[in-house]
Parts: sequence; C-alpha cells; structure tokens
Amino acid sequence: MTEGGLQLDAFATAGTLLKNAREKQGLTAREAADQLHFMPDYVDILERGDYESLRSPQFARAYVKAYGRLLGLDEPHLLSLFDACNTQLTKREKPRIETRPLQLQRTGLGVVIGLGVLLLLVVGLWWWGQGRNETTATREGAVRLPGGAMTRIGALQ
Repeated sequence: MTEGGLQLDAFATAGTLLKNAREKQGLTAREAADQLHFMPDYVDILERGDYESLRSPQFARAYVKAYGRLLGLDEPHLLSLFDACNTQLTKREKPRIETRPLQLQRTGLGVVIGLGVLLLLVVGLWWWGQGRNETTATREGAVRLPGGAMTRIGALQ
C-alpha cells in the first residue's frame, strides 16, 4: 500500500511516517519545527515516538496532527497509527492527589488565642503606664484631688 509515493508497511508508526515524508520533501527537522512554531527538538521527539519527553505529553496527538498536515499526510490514517501505538497517552487518568480537609477550627482557635494574648499585653502595658504616671506625679509633689484630678501641692496654697 502506498500513500503519496511512500511505502507503508504493517509496522509503520506515526513517527516513521512523519520522518519519511519530511525527508522526501527535503525539509530538515529544524525547518519543519520553524514552520510549525515548535520547540527545536519537538520534531525529532515526534519522529522517535518519545512523547513523554515533550513538555506536555497530553498534546502529542495535536502535535502529530499539525506535523502531518504540514507534510500533506492523510490525517485519519496518521492519527490511527498514533492512537494504536499510544493508547496510554490518550486514555491516561489524572493521578489522584490525597488531600486533608481544611482545619478551620484549629485556625480559628489560634486566632482567638493570639488576640487574647495581644489584649492582655495591651492591658498590661496600659496598667503599667498608669502606675508610672502616678509615681512620677507623686515625686514631683502632685496629689490626687477628689474626682481623679491631679494637681501640684504648691498650687493648692
């Protein structure tokens, strides 16, 4: 069976079909990559069939399709060869990631404890500051009058 002058055998892969068509058209791998806007080594990777080496192996089928379109190959036949050899790429399940549920209760308790400690610190500093003000005022000769006002002893005479 021939396709576009290329001999196809029973052991043909999408990669060998692509490589043979590229070489027949006289394109280098670099020229094909430039025309497809692929990374420079992607053409070689596709021709080797090493799809796991791609940055995104999930897109390998689309890369093969675009490369085949550039070379004028029969897309359904090319993709059937790709699918026959790479069922693990097309039917791969996403790996399950085990996660623990959020611990909102612990986070809330930590925030409450932190705010409580902060409140105690503020109250302690305020109380300590009040004691220093009275000590300083007493040293300077001030007395506390009824109603909480402070005045100097000399001002009362």
